[in-house]
Amino acid sequence: MHQHAVRTAATLYSEGSLALDAAAKQAGVTPTQMERFVQRAGLPTPATAETRETVRVAAD
Repeated sequence: MHQHAVRTAATLYSEGSLALDAAAKQAGVTPTQMERFVQRAGLPTPATAETRETVRVAAD
């Protein structure tokens, strides 16, 4: 496993450009390994990013 490939795929997954399975395949790791790498690197997951960026707006 090449660290550069894993970092690149993890970043793309974190930004929502790649699905977890696609990112793992691109990096040559399993989806579980990719999830662990993203967590250890402190990168947000797409679901986490959506939750964090949600803005509530009151309707008239």
